[in-house]
Amino acid sequence: MGLENKKKFLTNFCYYGILLAGGALALKFGWEYLTPFVIAFIVSFCLKPVVNRVNIYFKIKRSVSAIVCVAAFYLLTGVVISLIGVQVILFIRNMFFVLPDYYNNEIAPLVSDWLHRIQRFVVTIDPEVTATVEEYIISLLDNLGQWVSSLSVTMLSKFSASIVAVPGLFIKTLITIIATFFISVDYYEITFFIARQLNTKQISLLYDAETYAKTALVQYIKSYSLILFITFAEIAAGLWLLGVKRAVLIAMLIAVFDILPAVGTGGIIIPWGIISIALGDVFMGIGLLALYLIVTVVRNTLEPKIVGEQVGLHPVATLMAMFLGSKIMGIIGLFGFPIALVILTKLNDSGKIKLFK
Repeated sequence: MGLENKKKFLTNFCYYGILLAGGALALKFGWEYLTPFVIAFIVSFCLKPVVNRVNIYFKIKRSVSAIVCVAAFYLLTGVVISLIGVQVILFIRNMFFVLPDYYNNEIAPLVSDWLHRIQRFVVTIDPEVTATVEEYIISLLDNLGQWVSSLSVTMLSKFSASIVAVPGLFIKTLITIIATFFISVDYYEITFFIARQLNTKQISLLYDAETYAKTALVQYIKSYSLILFITFAEIAAGLWLLGVKRAVLIAMLIAVFDILPAVGTGGIIIPWGIISIALGDVFMGIGLLALYLIVTVVRNTLEPKIVGEQVGLHPVATLMAMFLGSKIMGIIGLFGFPIALVILTKLNDSGKIKLFK
């Protein structure tokens, strides 16, 4: 490589590196303010075929069709989120509210019984350490009780603090809904306005990107449906082997929770396993924890591979895009970055843009 080529390479590397870093920083710090409008545009884009079908089938104005479809979408979404959210909130609140009493009445006697068994065993080996072991047991039980009480108070405080954030979340949600109505009603006017600012080549690029985005979105839905089914099958088989009644129904509910990033399968299986061990059902507890480990390993191994194969990306590229997206933009970035990478790859392969060979 000649000196000029090296200079050109370094210049391009620094230029695109600065652009990439600047874009990442802009997304990370500006995303909070753009989120309602980005979500509104994505929802409008996804509802566009439905709006058009309703418009043609019922022979009503497109604006009326858009309003009806958007209202129905958010109403259905609100009902589903409310039903699930209320149950989750009540479960979490009640669990940590009764945790100290449950510990004192159920767990502490069981732990005390096991510790005294250990004490009797140690005494048979060396009677001189009886006082030391007894003092240690009392101290351990006191510390464990204080930790449980502290955990309960801390979690209830965090739960109460999270309620304070509800007004801000409500405002963002309201802005998102209003923006969705406006964008859906004037979707073509908005997209035509954007198109008028571009030249013919850029318009062609934009339409190609839209086509690739639709294809990638469909493939994404297929891939995560497969991942969800695999997770359900693993949990159902594991619970059945552990002798859990209604294993299929419980596995179905846990698999649904797996969709939620903040909860996942661990939010159900891990506490279940720990409580089972604390209540003396060691086989069930260890089995549940082992099941969670298997499900997690299988999912983390298969997810990049399945998604990558469906959307046409290498598993490493998919994993990197998912990781960076989740760190920069949260749950939307987790799905959005791989789709954006698919669009860029397809445009590069078709010769529309030149990013890499």
